[in-house]
Amino acid sequence: MRLMLTLLALLALLAGCGTNTSGVTVEFDEDLEHAITELARSGGSRPLKELAPGNWTSVHILTGPATGSSIEQELGRPVEIDGDGTYGGDYVQDGNLLVFQHDGTIVRMVSLGQLAALGTGEYQADVVLTVQAGGAFKLTDPNGRPAGR
Repeated sequence: MRLMLTLLALLALLAGCGTNTSGVTVEFDEDLEHAITELARSGGSRPLKELAPGNWTSVHILTGPATGSSIEQELGRPVEIDGDGTYGGDYVQDGNLLVFQHDGTIVRMVSLGQLAALGTGEYQADVVLTVQAGGAFKLTDPNGRPAGR
């Protein structure tokens, strides 16, 4: 009987590990979209942390549309995709989806709507957006070396 109760408790614990407990929903950030668009027009470079301040240590940048399962695969964990630019658990916008994390915990998810200017990948908080010829972005570390994995 004790073994059965232990197994049931373990099963309940494992079932809870597969859900997104972050409580974070996708939001559209008009200010961030505008800042990235303006940077593309004016040229130069800016740290992403200046454009998207907050308590985050890394960011996953994806490009939509993307299924919820493909986002989970990219992030390496279950996550609920709900909020602005989503439908039925999928990200349905054509633009970038930024998933900000603090030490591996999702703290914010931002849709850039139709703006797909940033390269996909995982980047540290010190990533710099540098405008190249034609308005395309190169994401680098503060020393100008390519960033991301």
